[in-house]
Amino acid sequence: KSKIKFNFFDLDLIGDINEPMDKEIYLFNEYENKQIQFLIKNIKGSKFEYFIDVGANSGVYSLIINNKFKNIKIKSFEPVKKSINKFIINLKQNPKLKNIKIYKFGLSNKNSSLLMKSQIKDNYIQTGGFGVVTKKDKLYNLHTEKASFRNGDDVLKTKNKKIILKIDTEGHEEFVLKGLKKFLRKNKIFLQIEIYDHHFIKINKFLKKFKFYKIHSLSSDGKIDYFYRNY
Repeated sequence: KSKIKFNFFDLDLIGDINEPMDKEIYLFNEYENKQIQFLIKNIKGSKFEYFIDVGANSGVYSLIINNKFKNIKIKSFEPVKKSINKFIINLKQNPKLKNIKIYKFGLSNKNSSLLMKSQIKDNYIQTGGFGVVTKKDKLYNLHTEKASFRNGDDVLKTKNKKIILKIDTEGHEEFVLKGLKKFLRKNKIFLQIEIYDHHFIKINKFLKKFKFYKIHSLSSDGKIDYFYRNY
């Protein structure tokens, strides 16, 4: 059977053995553990009010943060239907978690419907790695589907708040940030962002304009998560 149950960071989760992320957790109790632990360490003792999860996938980060910090309000953004359904299932597996709101769309720099792509292996569509299609992409042997996106500043209107912002959007991070210019200026933000190597110079320059400075970076699965703050 492909369906599996496992415990990760004190959460009961349901997944699929064909999903690389689920398989890694099920077999090795490992999925961005260093990133999650670093995030938890920086949240402890700080008075954060919100955790904004952009590219939430099946909700692992949102669920862990809600479980560890009951008073933080969670806003999770995910455009892929399969990932949203999985997120909802895992939320139901942990009924004590009450402070999560799931938004069934992604964030970008404009309101739009964008084509997304994902790997297919053994007739299974992988939810991890779903990304927005670019002009350079070759879509042969890939799964594609349309998804809804909204301009971030139209959705997130908080100001003068202390916020954790996590962005993991498989190469779309530049457009997410461009849609959050007001949000970035008006709040104190601790940022975790996955940045593709060939995007780093541009993204780092953009964040510096908004007075963010890099404090740390961690690598896993050939990708790097960077940590910034603007306070």
